[in-house]
Amino acid sequence: MLQYIIEAISGLVTGLFLGATGIPATGIALFILDFFKVSDYKTILGAILFLNLFPISAGSVWEFYKAGKIDLSMGWILVISTMIGSYISSKLVVNDKHKLSNKNIKYITAYFSFFTGILFLGSAYYDKT
Repeated sequence: MLQYIIEAISGLVTGLFLGATGIPATGIALFILDFFKVSDYKTILGAILFLNLFPISAGSVWEFYKAGKIDLSMGWILVISTMIGSYISSKLVVNDKHKLSNKNIKYITAYFSFFTGILFLGSAYYDKT
C-alpha cells in the first residue's frame, strides 16, 4: 500500500512541475521511486518511460492552445525526433551488447540535470523581461 502512495505522490509532484514549467519532471519521480526502492532501477525507468507514452500534459496543452501559444509544426518535429532519439538510447540501456549499468545511467542523468540547471540559471539571470 505504501508503494502506491509513494507512486501517486511522485506522479502528482511530476504533474505539478510539468504544468508550471513545461519541463517533464519525470526525473523527480524517478529519484523518489528509486530512493524508496519501489522496484529495481531499470524497472522504475521503464515505468517512467511508460508514463511519457501518454499525453500527460493534455490539460496544460489545452490551456496553451486556447492562449494561442502552440506552434504545431515545431511540436510535431519535436515529437518525431524525440521518439527516434528515445528509441536509439533505449537500445543502449536494455540491449545486452551495449548494456549500461544503473550507476552509469544515474551519472548520465545527474550530469545532464546539473548542466541543464546551470544553463537555465544563466538564462534566468540574463533575461530582461
